[in-house]
Amino acid sequence: MEFSDLEINRARRLFLFLAQKMAGDRGLQIASAIISNGFLTDEQISEITGLSITSVRNILSILRNAGILHVIRQRDHSGWTLYYWGTDPLIVHRVFKDRIKQAIKHLKIYLEYSINESFYYCVECGVRVSKDVAELNNYVCPVCGGTLIQEEPSTELIKFLEMLVEKYKKVSLLH
Repeated sequence: MEFSDLEINRARRLFLFLAQKMAGDRGLQIASAIISNGFLTDEQISEITGLSITSVRNILSILRNAGILHVIRQRDHSGWTLYYWGTDPLIVHRVFKDRIKQAIKHLKIYLEYSINESFYYCVECGVRVSKDVAELNNYVCPVCGGTLIQEEPSTELIKFLEMLVEKYKKVSLLH
């Protein structure tokens, strides 16, 4: 699959975004170093970012487990194995699409649950529980012991969830 310059830049931005979401500001630093320099060893990343080698390795592991980084193993002249960390647009694109699909799936499940299931709230502390929890506790709040009252379905919540599903569908079509 061949990518245009626009798609490659979009994938780079996605890589930076995902790295930060998965590993915080240090993940962003590492992702920036990789974007700027290409495939790097963990030692090189540590030198560029100023992060400890242990932090770098931990974050590389997080990003690799998330599927947005891959490693190339290469033996040097002395027989040691060097690990070069990098990414490519196809990997980032696939992971982002998968994450969006997961988000849509979970939002749809929650939307369906919000439409079809009853909820109860405590008149004392305001805690909100499902019908099952209310029944298990004989309609007594599990937090404070107050009375649980059946809640009307929230049209605002349902509209918000529907809007989110549509928004994520549009985002997934753009990428």
